[in-house]
Amino acid sequence: MSIKPVFINLLKIRLPLSAFMSITHRVSGVALFLLVIPVSLVIFTYLVSSEDSYLEFLAFYQDNFIFRTFVLFCILIFQYHMFAGLRHLLHDFHVLPETLNSSNISSQVALILFLINGFLTASVLL
Repeated sequence: MSIKPVFINLLKIRLPLSAFMSITHRVSGVALFLLVIPVSLVIFTYLVSSEDSYLEFLAFYQDNFIFRTFVLFCILIFQYHMFAGLRHLLHDFHVLPETLNSSNISSQVALILFLINGFLTASVLL
């Protein structure tokens, strides 16, 4: 009996929400490491260097919609990572049961909380 190699087309597989949240949590972690943290450090350094640089940054932020949107996306990436990470921690510490139903419900709750928080953040920043 020979075993044929199986080709799995990841675009045709319908992942459960919990698996999608797990994958996107990893992607958001990479985005945090490569994009959000360096950009935040540069902005923070510029903000605290002097009062003039703070006022320049504030004027640039208020006048440039694209930059405000970029900052908003950076904040949303961080928030998503925190909500998904808290969900993972609750499962890891067995606060939430490790069942498929519990995993799907916690994914839905984390996603809804993130969306509510994201809309509130966007309404303040934009």
